Amino acid sequence: MPSLEDDYPRYLASKRSVDDRAVNERVLRRLATELEGRNRLDVLVLGAGIGRGLERLLEREVLPANAEIACTLVDLRESNVEAARERLPEWARSQGHAVTELNGDHDRPADPDPRNAEDESGQEGRGPHLRIETDNRTVDVEVLRADAFSVVARDEWDLLVGGAFLDLFDLDAALPRLLAALEPGGYCYFPITFDGGTILEPPIGGIAPDRLEAAFHARIDSGGDSCAGRHLLTRLPREGASVLATGSSDWVVRARDGAYPAAEATFLRYIVDTIADALAGSEESDLGEEVLTRWRERRHEQIERGDLIYIAHQLDVLGRVREPDEAGPGSE
Repeated sequence: MPSLEDDYPRYLASKRSVDDRAVNERVLRRLATELEGRNRLDVLVLGAGIGRGLERLLEREVLPANAEIACTLVDLRESNVEAARERLPEWARSQGHAVTELNGDHDRPADPDPRNAEDESGQEGRGPHLRIETDNRTVDVEVLRADAFSVVARDEWDLLVGGAFLDLFDLDAALPRLLAALEPGGYCYFPITFDGGTILEPPIGGIAPDRLEAAFHARIDSGGDSCAGRHLLTRLPREGASVLATGSSDWVVRARDGAYPAAEATFLRYIVDTIADALAGSEESDLGEEVLTRWRERRHEQIERGDLIYIAHQLDVLGRVREPDEAGPGSE
């Protein structure tokens, strides 16, 4: 069965088409508009995975043209970082971009538990290891294996990007640390932020859908925030940031003519197994192992037939840290 622990990069690759379809284009275009005309941009991508977030920013021409751009990608999983370092040059060349390998020292010690990160990074060496040149953009890319909260504290950033990231943490603890690292007037862009909806259709016997959803969300809430999307809308203003744009970015996965597009059947297998594994033996769930095993088996059978429909409710949120003398406008 698929396991995120065994092959997280494969999971991230399998959801590429799902994410690309889900990302809210209106929020993304607002970010592009806000960045227009800048001649320098320091970007930090949190929980960067295999680098798809940066690829999307370049594909959709979000980063400012003719600007000096430095982009740091950070992820705690060594397998993700290795995949990103291998994939990004290949992807850039496939898009017709010029690629230059640089000599940055990008190995970092990492705190094994991201929730226990210290304010100081304690890291040695730094520097980009890759330069990507498009027709009108040059991006120096640094890929780090490290704790995101350690890296965010080492500099002041113009833009933080955290896709499918904030639901992993206690928002009240994490958000002030992230925003404190932004320059006044700096931006935070949190796409695909989970917001409390897990739907699997059609229903099957054995576990009521509402019961399974409640247990799964309670498991998320034991260390993170299953409603991080909506909570961002109130927490950002509380922390001195304006909400510039927000919109739905739901995952909706279904078969067409009996087959799932791209690698989305693999993605669904990961989702089903992640839910079952999260609930097996958890304090937040009273669902027995036998019931969960049968639920898992039947969901996999639905995937094989092309019957399973999966929907996860998520929000894209774009915020901006206010200048010291700037009043705080409300969300749009």
